Amino acid sequence: MKWRMFLALVGTVMAAAVLLRLRGEPASPAPDAATPPTGHPEEAMPVRQAAVGAAHLEQASPENKGRTNLLDRVLKGDGVRLTPEQISAFLAANHRSVESLLAASRASDDPAAYLKEAKERFPNDARVQFAAIFRSDSPEERTQWLDRLKQTAPDNALPDYLSALDDLKAGRTEHGVQELNNAAGKTGFQDYVLDFIQSAEEAYRSAGYSEAEAKLVAATEAQLPQLAQLKQLGLSMVDLANSYRQAGDTASGQNVLDMAVHLGQQLDANGPGGQFLINNLVGLAIQFNALKAMDPASPYSGSDQTVQAYMDQLTQQRDAVKQLGRQTESLWQNLAPEDLISFFDRQKLYGEQAALQWYLNKSGQN
Repeated sequence: MKWRMFLALVGTVMAAAVLLRLRGEPASPAPDAATPPTGHPEEAMPVRQAAVGAAHLEQASPENKGRTNLLDRVLKGDGVRLTPEQISAFLAANHRSVESLLAASRASDDPAAYLKEAKERFPNDARVQFAAIFRSDSPEERTQWLDRLKQTAPDNALPDYLSALDDLKAGRTEHGVQELNNAAGKTGFQDYVLDFIQSAEEAYRSAGYSEAEAKLVAATEAQLPQLAQLKQLGLSMVDLANSYRQAGDTASGQNVLDMAVHLGQQLDANGPGGQFLINNLVGLAIQFNALKAMDPASPYSGSDQTVQAYMDQLTQQRDAVKQLGRQTESLWQNLAPEDLISFFDRQKLYGEQAALQWYLNKSGQN
């Protein structure tokens, strides 16, 4: 996603339309449990965060100050794919390990074939299970991979949330609520994206890309298929809460809204699923949708803070993200390769907000 496009999204993120358009295309909806998923949403939800403006890549001479072919492709949102020969060499060098197969599935024009091999050879690997969830050929197969991931990673709340969405969309309300309760009781929230990025970096380096190029492509090609589905889950939870309240069960309605806020908090910058700014924005939108369904003057979650005060706090967070975007937009055009490498390394360790703040401090722009 281009940085300017990201800034446009930031300006309207608190509206319900956040993330409905990425790369100029509608984000794929969560698959209906009654019909087979189509379009594979992981192909429509790339990270594409700020660093796509790094114009110094492949700068061979002082005269070569324009954008390179690689950068132009990234800026346009074109995929950067490895050739079959490059992928074959990479897989051979890594003995067709699970990491190399998953990297190949994301860096090639034939992702299904390499994921199929990974599923056959490493069916008990959580990363394979997670990837398979979003490339299942039927609702039944998706459910099977979700159940496997719950067993492999019992502390990970993400598969429970995804199962809850499928249940709510299929009208299995009681089971969906149970999945939400299961998710709320877990401490982990893992989408394995950093593992995927690291493996992709290795694949692009093996194909002859420089360190900076490999990091840029791996990060901007990373996929976040769960975000559109989590946003849809947040909306479904608000609908469920309203149905409870209309039936006179205000306690159950409030409980569901509280769980929706908790879901959004998982994607905060300090939350377990808040690695990227786009995750933070989705989390803010989920929380806002739930809070708007509450009495603004009521105490929030038994605290002295009102619901309205908490919404105001979230608005300040949104404004801080917008300000961060305004401060950093022009800087990316002059980002040197060594700074790009440091940025992505810091992003892995501390998250995108902290990495951006580091660059602002380094550049004297804070």
